[in-house]
Amino acid sequence: MKDYEPVEIRGVFRSHSHLPIWEVLEKAGIWEKLGIKMEGMEYCASPPVAEGALFDGKIDFISGNHITPYALVGKGKPIVCLASPSNNVRDRLVSRAPTRSLAELRGKKIADLALEGRVAGFNHLRGNHMLYLLRAGLKLDEVQWVEIGDDMSPAFRKTQFEMLQSGRADAALITGATRPYEEAGFHVLQLDPLPMINGPTLTTSITALQRKDRLGERMVKAVVMGIHFARTRREETERILDGLRKREPEAGAVRYESLTRMPVKPYPALEAVANAYELCLMKIPEAREFSPLALWDIHYLRDLDDSGFIEELYG
Repeated sequence: MKDYEPVEIRGVFRSHSHLPIWEVLEKAGIWEKLGIKMEGMEYCASPPVAEGALFDGKIDFISGNHITPYALVGKGKPIVCLASPSNNVRDRLVSRAPTRSLAELRGKKIADLALEGRVAGFNHLRGNHMLYLLRAGLKLDEVQWVEIGDDMSPAFRKTQFEMLQSGRADAALITGATRPYEEAGFHVLQLDPLPMINGPTLTTSITALQRKDRLGERMVKAVVMGIHFARTRREETERILDGLRKREPEAGAVRYESLTRMPVKPYPALEAVANAYELCLMKIPEAREFSPLALWDIHYLRDLDDSGFIEELYG
């Protein structure tokens, strides 16, 4: 590795589902190889709080924050995204009656998260579900949204399940495992992937990148190396994830496949960026004055790509 100046960094993650890649970087010694000491990685539920900590210099990066940063660029904030290890979502429709397509939900009651919450945040998962319906030819007011919470917590999942069981809701769009629903006799429809920036997106600030020696280069390289480690060393990665599940109950549902689905070269996908930007416009329409591409700086990844480093990793 290059002769990097040792640095200490801190970060926050917006969802426990992001933790596998950061756990691999820590436990596999990848941060250390790049001269980085991770001083803290804490959960933060609120986008404004995470962004405020980033702009105040209290943290160096955010794992996530996929919607609000587009509007912040328009306000002159120095926020920037460097890599996107996850560019689509794969949801399922769970319904009381057999359903062949989302278009059949017209007039139905859907149990879902509140659109807004988390201290002035925009609920990304609910936004994804809205885009699914729009792409199926429905208008958002052609279904009845039954809002039962603003966080994907165990309590929310329990209430959602009970509402379907009792008939207070006809259907729900589910992110993650649906086996309990299948065992209860509900109908499950696998939906096509929806292009969307999500997961452990590497979000930081221009000022943070300027404060520490080649920080952008190192963080992008770390993510690339972590994906390579997971793809090529399954047994060790599974042990790391087992330790994560024991330490973090909220991460109990994480699977090895969440890492192997990450692209070898974590560039943002164009349609995924466009869909995240569309969700931003639903919340902050004035962001239309600025290009969604202004948020993204992929030159660190492109430099790494052009150097042949990634090809050498995979032999």
